[in-house]
Amino acid sequence: MAKKKLVIMGIDHGNGYFKGYSNKVKQLVLPSGFLTKENSLREDSTGEGEPVHYNEFESIDFPGERYVWGNEVNTAKGKFLSTYTTEDRYTQKYYKLLSQFGLASLIKEEEGSFDVMLITGCPSRQKGTIREQELIELFKGRHVVLMNDKEKTIEVKECKVLPQPLGSILDLYIDEAGNVIRHDIGTSYIGIVDIGLGTTDCDGIDSLKAVPDDRHTIQVGVHEIYQRLADYINTVNPDAYATPKTVEVQFENDVYRASKRLVIPIKEVKERIIRETAEYLINELQIRWQNRSKFDMVFLTGGGAQLMEPWFKEFVTDIHVLPDHQISNARGFFKFGLLLAKEYEVEEIPETNLLQTT
Repeated sequence: MAKKKLVIMGIDHGNGYFKGYSNKVKQLVLPSGFLTKENSLREDSTGEGEPVHYNEFESIDFPGERYVWGNEVNTAKGKFLSTYTTEDRYTQKYYKLLSQFGLASLIKEEEGSFDVMLITGCPSRQKGTIREQELIELFKGRHVVLMNDKEKTIEVKECKVLPQPLGSILDLYIDEAGNVIRHDIGTSYIGIVDIGLGTTDCDGIDSLKAVPDDRHTIQVGVHEIYQRLADYINTVNPDAYATPKTVEVQFENDVYRASKRLVIPIKEVKERIIRETAEYLINELQIRWQNRSKFDMVFLTGGGAQLMEPWFKEFVTDIHVLPDHQISNARGFFKFGLLLAKEYEVEEIPETNLLQTT
C-alpha cells in the first residue's frame, strides 16, 4: 500500500491572530476567534454592504455546533468568541476548536484523510512544563473536521513544541526547501524579543540552543494597550462601550468613533499608553538581560514589533526588526519541519537531537 504524503505544518496560535504555514497552504493569518453560525447569519441579514463570506466548520468533538471563521470576524457585530486567555489556555474549548479549524484550513484539498507533522510554539516559560504537554496532547492524534460540509480527517503523527521566538530565528536559518541558508545564525548567540497580543517572550539562543537563564515571559503585550485605551474611552463617555477588540479595529485613527455622532479624540492618550507599555517591557527585560553585550545579534519580532520599535531602538540601538514579523514564527516552524522530514520516512517520525530546546 502506498504511503500517504506527509503534510508539514507550522502553527503559531497567538492570542490575537492564528498564523499557519504548510506545504499545502503557504500562508494563513486569521483572527484568533470566530462566530457561531447563528451570529454570522444575523450579520448577513442586516442588508448593509456586501455579503460576508466565511468558511464554516464543525468538529466531531462537538457535534451539531457550527462556527464560521474568516478575516471579517474581527469587525463583525456578532458575538466574537475569542481564544484569548493565559490560564489553562490549551484546555479551553474555543482554543481546541480554533486549532482544529486551523489544521483543516492548512490543507487545500476539500476532503480526505491526511497525515501531519506539526511544529508549533509555546511561551518561553512554558517550555518543559505541563503546559507544553497539554499543547502536545491537544494537537497529537486524530481530528475530524467538517469544513464547508466536506470532511477532513487529520492525523497529527508528531507534534513538536519549540519556544515561541525560536520560530523567527529558524525562519532566517532555513529556506522553504528545508536547506540551511544562513550558517551564521547557527553559530551565533542571539537575543530575541517576541511581542505578542497577550505576552512578550524573550529568549537567548546560543548556536540554536535555548539558554534557560535568558528565557523570560512577561505577561504584558499589545492587548494591554488596547485595554487601557478602551478604559479611557469609557471613562470619557460610558456610552461608547469600547472594548479592546473595537479599539484594535480603529487603532490607527486619531479618534475613536463609537457611532457617527459619538467621536472621542485618542491621539495623545494612545501615544502615552504605548510609551508607558514599551518602557515597562524594557524595564522588565533589563532585569533579565543584565548583560546584553554578550549577544552577537538582537532581533525584535511579533505582532507588536513595529509599534514598539522606536523605544526598543533606544534600548538596543542595533536591534533588528524581523521582516514579516507576524508570520515569521509559523513559517520558521514549517521550515524546521521540512528539515526534520529529510531525516526519516513518512510513516515513522523519531525523536531528533538536531535542535535542543530545553
